[in-house]
Amino acid sequence: MRSRAMSRTWIEVDLDILVNNYRIARSKIKESTGFIAVVKANAYGNGAPVVAAALENEPGLYAFAVASFDEAEELRLRGIRKPILILGYTAPHLAADLARLDLTTAIVSGEYGRALDRYARDAGCKVKGHIKVDSGMSRLGIMNHGPDQLEAAIAEAEEILACQRLEIDAAFTHFATAGWQDTSFTEQQFDNFKALLDALEARGHKLPRSHCCNSGAVAFHPRCELSTVRSGSLLYGYQPDGKRPVEGLRMPTQLKSSVGQVKDLRPGDKVGYNLTYECTQPMTIAVIPIGYADGLPYSFSNKGRVLINGQWAPVVGTICMDQMMVDITGIEGVRPGQTITIFGEDNDVITNLFEQSLYVGAMPAQFATNITPRVPRVYLRGGMAVSSDSLV
Repeated sequence: MRSRAMSRTWIEVDLDILVNNYRIARSKIKESTGFIAVVKANAYGNGAPVVAAALENEPGLYAFAVASFDEAEELRLRGIRKPILILGYTAPHLAADLARLDLTTAIVSGEYGRALDRYARDAGCKVKGHIKVDSGMSRLGIMNHGPDQLEAAIAEAEEILACQRLEIDAAFTHFATAGWQDTSFTEQQFDNFKALLDALEARGHKLPRSHCCNSGAVAFHPRCELSTVRSGSLLYGYQPDGKRPVEGLRMPTQLKSSVGQVKDLRPGDKVGYNLTYECTQPMTIAVIPIGYADGLPYSFSNKGRVLINGQWAPVVGTICMDQMMVDITGIEGVRPGQTITIFGEDNDVITNLFEQSLYVGAMPAQFATNITPRVPRVYLRGGMAVSSDSLV
């Protein structure tokens, strides 16, 4: 397993760090509060089936959340049994499949609820759902941006609740600025959401599993904690606000590659497509088998850097589809086949995803989730590789 999965370019995911991050996140909420672990986008690039399996039996873990039907189906096919909530749009004609796989989907409008109800009736099934409320972010959901929209939002929610083939036990919303020190917009969104929940309860519709706290709200907005919270970023070591770090969080993920070839260049030699780099003095470069088809940001071209033998090696030339070149002049002992680090630890020197992303002007979550399926994920327990999950 190790020789094959770790032979070219790979991700290492430390499951012990992941579980500890979950426990840190849980420590921010009440013991009785349910926790929905967000594993969308392949668990932020870490491998959703393995991440979910590592967390499924943790105390207080109520459910998992994904972005799409396909992501949810993959978890079921890989043996995950806890509830799974689809946060995004699911085509109503998939009602029978939602029921077959025991999935819960976002109900985003009265019109959508009626359509899903019709398909469920035709299929002879019932579908579980959570009503999605747009409390100010202007994404999916019943619109309730303020008191002037409350009555219309109530009517739309009751329209959904009246659908006989839909089983609704929650409503949810998403905060746009929960990581900000300025709390005013988050408080406004919470007030909008809570007003709708209270109005529905007054009309006899008590929803036991409603949730609005994302990672930033778990860390900074205890007032917004309802019976359930959702978090993804905290699990993967993402700080909601770098100026107010959640103590103990660590990134479980490292991106590694190998040295494919070492070669000496002369002054005047050109490097890479479109000849964007020219040597001005003798230089030694290493060719590394990772490129933009593996998910490496193209902005690494002539700007990024990697760790080799604990030293920084700058990228020279443009990033290719499958390879890049780095300047290793003056770095001793570099040889073909050895491991290099894009982010992670290398000979006691550590660089994380955030530092590397900011260095080249990339968004950390985009970098992580864009790492492609051909890059194997290698999972560690107790510092040792225990499994590999190639998604090809």
